[in-house]
Amino acid sequence: MPEEPAAKPRRTTRLAGYNQDDAERLKRAEAILGYKFRSYEPLRNALTHSSAKSEKHPSNERMEFLGDAVLGVIISDMLYRLFPDFPEGELTRVKSVAVSRAVLADRAREMGFAELMYLGKGVRREAGAHLPVSILANLYESILCAIYLDGGLPAAHEFIETDLGPVIRGITAAQFQQNYKSALQHLVQARQDRAPVYRVLDESGPDHAKEFSVVVTIAGVSYGPGTGRNKKEAEQRAARIALAALLKDVPENDPEDEILEMPLPEDEFDDE
Repeated sequence: MPEEPAAKPRRTTRLAGYNQDDAERLKRAEAILGYKFRSYEPLRNALTHSSAKSEKHPSNERMEFLGDAVLGVIISDMLYRLFPDFPEGELTRVKSVAVSRAVLADRAREMGFAELMYLGKGVRREAGAHLPVSILANLYESILCAIYLDGGLPAAHEFIETDLGPVIRGITAAQFQQNYKSALQHLVQARQDRAPVYRVLDESGPDHAKEFSVVVTIAGVSYGPGTGRNKKEAEQRAARIALAALLKDVPENDPEDEILEMPLPEDEFDDE
């Protein structure tokens, strides 16, 4: 009697245990990241908001905690190596813009992760466009954590270098040091196509002691005024006011959001 063929070993895949919707969502997220996960579990959890957590799939809150720390280490390492001549205060200022919640939220939205996130019924998605900045920024850090847990620090570093490297280089372009206009220009153009517009409100005083008052307008909203002994000085002060305001921008429907404090060095234009 011929022997029966040995039973073929059961194939196991990364998608075992996931339904079709999960599988499509996870494969799409993986394609966006350009990183192949050994296990989809970290990615699935990273995409899960607390409103949609379950016993099987916890929320991304713990991952956001670790992702924030990993991001800080990677960005600090990049800045330290890229800009050996920058003092500590300048490195801190560049980092504060590069890893601000506004920038991270924009990246999560632009890559399409707002639409891939698992949300409970109580959270309005509206195609992901109106999710609070805090949710999207936390999502970005959680996704970074998923890459870190799956592939270690080298994989996480490669992702950040590719994704935020251009942001860092843009921030430091055009002599960013003490240049609030350059920082504002970069941050605004990362969100929209239009550049900030500066307008002189007032010019007073004798020729040897002029004082200029300038406001900067972004998407119809004016910030300032900034005052100075010349237009350049007044524009820098107006840009500083706008930059700090934008980095503290919190959606009205998210009143418990923490306010981001932008660490700024001593202003070279401080009044005497």
